[in-house]
Amino acid sequence: MVITTAHIVLGVFIGITFLGMFTMIGVYIYWGYTRMDEMLGYVKNCQMITGNRFYLHMGAWGRMMMVGVVAGYLACPGFFIRRGLLDADEINNFPQPLKRRLIVSHWIMGGLLASLGLEYIAMTIIRG
Repeated sequence: MVITTAHIVLGVFIGITFLGMFTMIGVYIYWGYTRMDEMLGYVKNCQMITGNRFYLHMGAWGRMMMVGVVAGYLACPGFFIRRGLLDADEINNFPQPLKRRLIVSHWIMGGLLASLGLEYIAMTIIRG
């Protein structure tokens, strides 16, 4: 197989995507150990979040997952509020700077995942 410029460029993009993902994993683990009590204090009556508290007993990966759960529910709360699974008052009372960071981090992770999917498609096209 001959390595072309397309392979090199795609490899660089894949490397940047993985670097971004590992960076966000580190940020989520950091928030999981430093800000978890604060996050859960503001949403203690939300049924969806209390149902996922078992993640806290799974170590660092569980804390990272719990941060992702809270970020996901903050990013798209309307669906869950309409079904009564989240409390609208608690979501509205969540501190704005932390809420903004969690929402942005959620969309960054989604963008990185979509980027990885597109890179996979590009890789299969280049190979074939």
